[in-house]
Amino acid sequence: MASLAVFDFDRTIVDDDSDGVVIEKLREKQPPPEWEEESRDWTPYMSEVFEHAYTAGLREADVLSAIGSMRGTPGSARLIAALAAAGWQVVVLTDANSVFVRHWLEKHRLQDCVTAVITNRAFWENGRLYIEPCMRQTACARCPSNLCKSIALAQWCARRQYARVAYAGDGRNDYCPATNLPAHATVFPRRGYPLDDLIKKTLASPAPHIKAKVVPWDTCDTILEELLPGSLE
Repeated sequence: MASLAVFDFDRTIVDDDSDGVVIEKLREKQPPPEWEEESRDWTPYMSEVFEHAYTAGLREADVLSAIGSMRGTPGSARLIAALAAAGWQVVVLTDANSVFVRHWLEKHRLQDCVTAVITNRAFWENGRLYIEPCMRQTACARCPSNLCKSIALAQWCARRQYARVAYAGDGRNDYCPATNLPAHATVFPRRGYPLDDLIKKTLASPAPHIKAKVVPWDTCDTILEELLPGSLE
C-alpha cells in the first residue's frame, strides 16, 4: 500500500511567498493594488495584481524568472526526491497557482517527483496571467471559497488507501486539514509560523481535536528523518 506526503508550497517547499514575490516585482514598476484586510478571498486580489502587472509591462519572462529564483526551504528538494524514490505519492496542495508551482518544480527538476499539484488554475493569455479558483466551496466556514484544503484532500483520498499520511505546512489555511487528519497520520507544522501556534493552542486545550502525531520542523531534514529514518546518514 502506498504512502502519501502532502506539502503546502509557499514557506513550506519554498522559503518565500510566491504571490509576494510578484507583488514586490510589480512595486519596482508601479504600486500594486492594496489588499483589503477584511476580504477573505485572496484569489480575486491576485487577479487584480496580475492585471496591474501586465499593464505595468511586467511580462511572462519577468514573472517566471522571479518565481524560479525563489529558494527552497532547507532540505525541501532532498526530501521530495527521497520520498518519490521510496515510492511515496507526493502531492502539493496550495493556495498559490498552477503556473507558479509547476514552473518552480520544473526549474528545480522536481516535476517528476510530484504526483499531483492541487491549486488554483492559472494560465497565460496574450502575455497576461489569469487565475481561476481551485473550487467554489461553501461547506467549510473556516476556509476561503476558492480552497478548503480538507475538502481537496478528502477528494484526493476518496478512491485511495494509504499506509501512511504526512502533511507539512506553515499557514492558517493548513490548520483545517491538520484537524481532520487520521490518527495514523503525521502533521509537520513549520516551527514559529501560524500553523505551529494554532496547533500548540489546540493541544493545550481541554479537548484537543487533533488526532495526528505532531512533529514541528525547522528544516525539511526533520521531516525526512521522521518519514525515512536513516536517510541522512
